[in-house]
Amino acid sequence: MDEKPANAFIAALVESISSRSDLEADGLVSVLMRRHWPGGGSDRTDPAALDWVRRWGPRRSAHALPGCSCGEGPCGVCN
Repeated sequence: MDEKPANAFIAALVESISSRSDLEADGLVSVLMRRHWPGGGSDRTDPAALDWVRRWGPRRSAHALPGCSCGEGPCGVCN
């Protein structure tokens, strides 16, 4: 797969973001907030979501993981 088109797209995206004025950035944030968080961006509790997390959320492991035995403490391999 040729990565050049993707790299060019990413470079253009970064350039467009870096050249955006504060007013334009604030306007974009406002549009995104209204579109994707119609109730507002504040954290809230949704009973249906809580029920879903209770049923499908992460479970604790029944097994204890071994500790890191590296001399300098937790490392990227053991951690």
